[in-house]
This record gives sequence, structure tokens and C-alpha cells, in this order.
Amino acid sequence: MGRRKTDGGYEIPEDELREMEAEENREMPEGLESQTGYCRFCGQGGVVHTVMGWNQDDVNEAVTCKCSCEAAKEYTKSKERAQNAKSRIEELFGLPAEKPIDQDVINIMFRSVDAIESMAMKGITIDIGQGIKAKVSKAPKGSVKVERTETQKKTYEE
Repeated sequence: MGRRKTDGGYEIPEDELREMEAEENREMPEGLESQTGYCRFCGQGGVVHTVMGWNQDDVNEAVTCKCSCEAAKEYTKSKERAQNAKSRIEELFGLPAEKPIDQDVINIMFRSVDAIESMAMKGITIDIGQGIKAKVSKAPKGSVKVERTETQKKTYEE
């Protein structure tokens, strides 16, 4: 099995090149198109099949998330962690929650997740009122931790 060099200087096995060429020549379903983008970290090119109308930045983002360079893999993991944390925030504080909170506060928490993932901050605690607190922070193992705390205080005076 021989290898050929590509424009980027990377060696790709011939059978993989044939597979890539066959995929590029395959007919696209109506409304889809093949677009070429580049990894933002290593510059490796790639083809993605998209709904018509994607801009080049979106195509490059998709190619970056598919790239096998270490920087792109870490970036993709970071994006997944952030998306998982945002889903958890929606679950714990949004409409599915037993006592949902204001969407403006949820949006602040979403932005906090992005800041935590980009290492601009370690965490945030928000006192929502009525005994509800929200905490978003970076866990020691690298994941983003989302926590909802509800306290009840009863005071009797006679």
C-alpha cells in the first residue's frame, strides 16, 4: 500500500485518498453541499457536507472539530464539556426544573460556562433568592460542575 503526499505535506494512505475522492464525487441530496474548510490550529484542510448557506467560519469550525491534531481534539473536548454543562444548567434551572428561574440568570450562567472553559475564571455562585443558589465551577478533573442548592429556613417566635 503506497502513500502520497498532499498539499499540506501530510502523508495519507492511498486507500484513504481514494475513499476521500469517492466521497467528494458522490451526489449530494438536495439542499446539501460539500464545502472545504481548514483546521484553525494546524491548517489541515477537510471537506464537510453542509446545508447550503454555511459561511466559511462555520465550515472551518466543523473541519476543526473533525481534525485529528491534538489542539483540535482538546478544543473539541472543551466545546463538548461546555455544551454538557449548558444542558445541565437548562435541566436544573430552566423550564424542565421543578422551580425554574429567570432566563436572564440562566444566560449569565451560560456565559460563565464559556468563561470557565476559557480559563478566564474558576467559578461563580449566584444567589437567586428564595433560598436558591446556583454554582458553576471547574472541577479538579477538568469537567464543569453545575450545582443547585435550595435551603429552607423556618423561624418560629412565640
